[in-house]
Amino acid sequence: MSVNKATAAAIEAVGGDPTDHTWEWLALYGPHGERFTWSQTRSQPPGYVSVEHLEETFVERERQDPGYRARVLGVARKALSSTDSGLLLRAVQIAAVLGGGDELRTISALKAHPDLGVAANAKAGAFYLKQKLRSSGESE
Repeated sequence: MSVNKATAAAIEAVGGDPTDHTWEWLALYGPHGERFTWSQTRSQPPGYVSVEHLEETFVERERQDPGYRARVLGVARKALSSTDSGLLLRAVQIAAVLGGGDELRTISALKAHPDLGVAANAKAGAFYLKQKLRSSGESE
């Protein structure tokens, strides 16, 4: 499946290539997007949390394809400047899982985004990434 015209235009607007499989994965697939969860919810099966699933997905994909995480983070960094809320939402989720201090600053700035879904994910993503950086001893 390929991205639709609107999504392709959004990807191109941030300097991405909509025919690249990494961009396609970010835009269409993966355990991220509108139904993403940062913690356990009643609407998901017991024990399922999207952010944990996303972490596991990256570990598995990296095993199969060394450098995968770096490619996805590079795409997410570009997508963090998107005006397309759907693309931006997914970029926040991915950057929160894979990113570092630079991504934390970018995500934190999105807490005031006019799209409430983006803003809520930016708040949760900034909290998640800050905790992750603290626990690993990395600087924010």
